[in-house]
This record gives sequence, C-alpha cells and structure tokens, in this order.
Amino acid sequence: MTDILLAAAAGPGDLRAALRAGRRGGTGPCRVAVLDPTPQRIEQALALIDRGEPWQGGNDLWFAPRPAPPGGTVFLFPGLDARTGPPPDDVLRWLGRPAGPASGSTGLAERTRATLRLNRVLHAALLRAGIVPDAMAGHSAGEWSALFAAGLFAEPAFEDFARTMGAAPVPDVVFAAVGLPAEAAARLARDEPGVVLSHDNAPDQSVLCGDEDAVGRCLARIADPEVPRRVLPFRSGFHSPMLAPYLPGFSAVFDRVPLARPSVPVWSATTVAPYPDDETELRALLNRHLVEPVRFRAVIERLYRAGARVFVQVGCGSLTRFVAATLAGRPHRTVSAGSATRPQLDQLRWAAAALWAEGHAPDLPALGLTTPAAPPPRTGPAPGIGPALSTGPAPSTHPVAGAYEAAVAAVSASVETVYRTWRERT
Repeated sequence: MTDILLAAAAGPGDLRAALRAGRRGGTGPCRVAVLDPTPQRIEQALALIDRGEPWQGGNDLWFAPRPAPPGGTVFLFPGLDARTGPPPDDVLRWLGRPAGPASGSTGLAERTRATLRLNRVLHAALLRAGIVPDAMAGHSAGEWSALFAAGLFAEPAFEDFARTMGAAPVPDVVFAAVGLPAEAAARLARDEPGVVLSHDNAPDQSVLCGDEDAVGRCLARIADPEVPRRVLPFRSGFHSPMLAPYLPGFSAVFDRVPLARPSVPVWSATTVAPYPDDETELRALLNRHLVEPVRFRAVIERLYRAGARVFVQVGCGSLTRFVAATLAGRPHRTVSAGSATRPQLDQLRWAAAALWAEGHAPDLPALGLTTPAAPPPRTGPAPGIGPALSTGPAPSTHPVAGAYEAAVAAVSASVETVYRTWRERT
C-alpha cells in the first residue's frame, strides 16, 4: 500500500515543525495529508503550510489550516463514465470478500454491471472505514446504486438487477458531452427533432442524445474551437424520449425488486427531491428517471441549500468536478473514493485521509493509517432532510471568507484536474 503521512497541530508553525522533525499524528485543527511522502513532497507540503491557504488534493497533497465549515455529507454514486477504473479486488480482499468477476467487455451490459459493482464495493468500504452519509444521490445509472446503498432496493436483489439491467434492449443513439451550460447545449439541437438534452451535469457540461449524424451536426454548430465536445463510448438512449418504446423491459426488472425503507434519504435527479415513500409513486419515478433528463446540477444546488457541504464520490467518474463547477464561489469539499488510475484501496485510503484533514473522524487504523489524536466533536446544522441536512437556508458565511475559500477550492480543483489528465496521458 502507498504510504500516506498524516500530521496535525494547533497551528501552521507547530505543524511545520512536526513535519521537519519527521513526526506524524498529533492533534489540532491544522492538518496535512501527503500521499507518498518523499522528501520532495514534504517540501511541497511545507510550502503549502507557509502560504497558509487551504489545498484540496492537487498533486496528492491536502492541507487544511482549519476545519471545514460544518455541514452534511452526501454520497454521490456515478453512472457510466468514459473512463473505467481498476477493479476493486484489493478493496474486496480488505473487506474479506472474494474477488469479483473479471470484466472483459466494453459493451453496455458489462459497463453497467462493472459500474454498479464498483459502486457497491466502495460503499461497503466507506462504511467500514467509518465514513457515513446524511443523504445519497446518483448520476444516471448511479441512482440505482444509491437506492441499493440506502436499502430502498433490497440487497438480495442486487446480483439479478446488475446482471439484467444493462442487458435490456436499447435504441442505437449516441451521447455527446459538450462544454456548455444546458441552455446553450439545447439551442444547438433546436432544429434537430431527433436530438434532445439528456444531462444537465454542471454549468460547464451538458450531454446531448440522439441520432449519430444529427448529433454530429449539433456539435459542428459550436463556433468556439475551445469548447470541449466528445461523443461518449456507449449508447443507450437513457434519459431521453428515445428510450420510451424500450421501457417495458426495464420496468419488468424494477418490478422484481422488493422495496424497503431507506436508511438515509435518496435524492432523485429527475424530481430534485427525495424519493417518495409511496410505492406507486416511487415505481413511477423509476420509469420517469429513464426517459427524462438528468438534472444533476439542480440536485447539487438543492442539496447545498439543504445544508450539504461534503460530497463523496462513491465510484469512478466526474462527479467531484461537476460539484466543484456547480458550487464555485461557495465553501464545500469534494472527495472521490474511487479512481480511474490508481488501485482502488489506495484511493479509498486517500479519501479517508482527505476527510480527516478536513476535521472528520474516519477509522484510520482500519485502513492502516497513522492514528492521530481524536478530534473534537463536529457540530453540524439542525436535523432536517437527512440526519445533518436542513431544509432551511444555507448557514451564513461572511462574503469575504466565502469568496476566499471558494477561489482556493476552484484553483485546487483545476490544478488537480490538469495534473491527473497529464498523468493519465504519460
């Protein structure tokens, strides 16, 4: 396992002294986490401490001069992504479970099964590591993962669901991600009746779905060559009217799944609200979810207004970036428990280290990490939608402090994205 250094102190001066002396652990609100702490990386961490500004994951360094603002924790489950990460066999061994089935296909059925299984394994691992959510949400097929994780879908039905859901017939249409807000992306398809907006992911990314030639014409209408655009490597028609004729096959799978009361609320990216308690309404929403757009940006905004401040991606995908773009200008934290590039157990340990640096209390010894002194108890917002989420307005933040923290978060997220892209290409 990759070494992770964790150190805490009362302030930057004491933390700097601890790092220079080679001391780990400690107690206090000023914290640093360093993945693979070589002498060069320790020097980089010291430079961050000297600057005194929060640093959130870029170059696998995490520095928090003070605890993050209190708020609820949301688990976000990704759906199909253009990139697939390493299998979670190392996490399964850590959990004491047998390795999962080999994945040798890039077809829709195999991608769906692999995504649902990875999300499931990482959810179990987060709980074992003492990281628990106040609410859950998902992106596209990831919403099914959230329903299983919260217990709304009965656990014994998982294998049948994962095996059959991705194998149902689907239309032969394409998805294209474009670096534009939903309103601008929809205008590209104004004269193409066979193309619709299927995903509103973030202020800087939307997805169009439709006939391949028609989608190509939409992309050709983007005048600015700097605007990203990409046809995604899977076809399904999910979240579009094109799937409606195929809906009975999916409905039959939904109807076989026993329902139960969830342990925490699961938020729908269709209605931008928690899943209903009424079984008839809930099963109707499961079908709507497949033929209506994914409103991921809206559900993140709504969760933030409800008091969510920490967003943990339970899988491999782009959800942390979507959250960062949506909440730019407001204090929040994003962490991913899954990775497209490194072993999944290393990424899980890094996610726990990052949350610890922000003032949370994961079970570090269970992950083989140095045990710092216990932190003081955190105080969250009043109970509401979830155990630590409120339906009222977001807690007030001084505008200067909020703008400062948001600017640092945005820069850190951008640096991390550039670094990871560079590493994946080298």
